[in-house]
Amino acid sequence: MDKTEFYQRLAAILDIEEVKPENVLKDYDQWDSLAILSVLALADSQYGVTIRADEIRQVVTAADLATLIEAKRK
Repeated sequence: MDKTEFYQRLAAILDIEEVKPENVLKDYDQWDSLAILSVLALADSQYGVTIRADEIRQVVTAADLATLIEAKRK
């Protein structure tokens, strides 16, 4: 997975200029149920993985999200 591209896609979902790996997702006002659904759709359509609700609740940073998706791809 190209992490730079992933962070760009995540930034687009959050409608912000840039997302860095260390950014805490809950710190963004845009990190709401719609953004989470968009991330779930992105994970499925672009990376072929399904993320469960309990897994997404454990994600804190953008890097955590990327790591989760990568782990599920293996």
